[in-house]
Amino acid sequence: MWRGHIKHHREEQIHSIYFDAFANDYQKDPFLAIAAELYNLAKDEPDEKRKEFNKKASNVAKSLARGAIKIGVRTVTGGLLDGSVLDFADQDIATLLSNEVDSLIASRLQDTKKDQLAISEFRKFLKEFVAKKGNGVPIIFIIDELDRCKPDFALELLEQIKHLFSVDGIVFLLVLNRKSLEETIRARYGTDVGSTQYLQKFVNLWLSLPRKSDRYQDQGKRYIEYCLRGMLDQGEKYQNSEAAKFLSEVARARRLSCREIERILTYFALIHNMNKSNHYTVAYQVMMGFVCYLKVAKPDLIERVLAGSIDSSDLMASAGFREPQDINNYSYIESLGRLVKFDLSDEKTRNKMVEEREVTSDVLGRGRWSEDILKTISGWVVTISQE
Repeated sequence: MWRGHIKHHREEQIHSIYFDAFANDYQKDPFLAIAAELYNLAKDEPDEKRKEFNKKASNVAKSLARGAIKIGVRTVTGGLLDGSVLDFADQDIATLLSNEVDSLIASRLQDTKKDQLAISEFRKFLKEFVAKKGNGVPIIFIIDELDRCKPDFALELLEQIKHLFSVDGIVFLLVLNRKSLEETIRARYGTDVGSTQYLQKFVNLWLSLPRKSDRYQDQGKRYIEYCLRGMLDQGEKYQNSEAAKFLSEVARARRLSCREIERILTYFALIHNMNKSNHYTVAYQVMMGFVCYLKVAKPDLIERVLAGSIDSSDLMASAGFREPQDINNYSYIESLGRLVKFDLSDEKTRNKMVEEREVTSDVLGRGRWSEDILKTISGWVVTISQE
């Protein structure tokens, strides 16, 4: 009762806005994209208040547009020069008429004053609006998928959050892969730029979400089970449980992200549905899971498998299973190693492995000892992923 009461109380006190940055990446103006989300909070406000919001936001948008466009001196100089006033400050401007230069500079100074006033008025209005709307409770603005956006959009969004929307009453929570965003910064400003120092200008506090992972409980395993349930039709039972167990071990061993898990299961569903069989041998199930993992994490290895240019030990090591796995914790990955060795070996080695019971008929399936399972499944994946 007490815990439920606290939870309910917290939910009442939190105002949150979810913003998918990647979904809005097609827009050219990050400011308007965020402003539109905030404007939704004003849908119950009087018309006068909503019109004022529109006017303030419109003035800022115009200011940003002016700032993004360099002064077109090409027009006034007959194409002799191109750029902003600063671009030709150190050049010989004797060819320019003095009144043209004066006009450009005066116009820019006037625009700068207007821009500063527009931004100041917008921030003041936004602060008052948020304080009233939130009743003293901050609005949590959740920005997701920022690291997947185009560099210009992502960085402009960060800069506008800091300079235009950072007012009392709004807290921005950025959900992202930090390394990916740092690569975006280097792609935009060059490899010599200190990406970590750059981000510190915009982010006050970094927090990483720890992943629960041990022998008995792993978040990757739980997400696989959740996705598999969602992929089944009502009343349908999942018949290839060995594949799910194998992929759960891989998720734990390789610490797969949710996005990687989704892509692996998508490929698994495709090759499962393209075949008539609903149930596969253990060897097929494990190999299907393995090839789908390779397609997402190490696609070049699939080409080497099909070309016959890789042996079992190299394949396992290159796939990320170089170190010996604890058989108690990773029995399916350990079994994979034996299956890969069997599948990529010659007939003599295969017969020896069967005699020594390194592999058994209940795993391989009767009559399939000579079949190249790995190449067969790799061929399926390549076929469905061809453009």
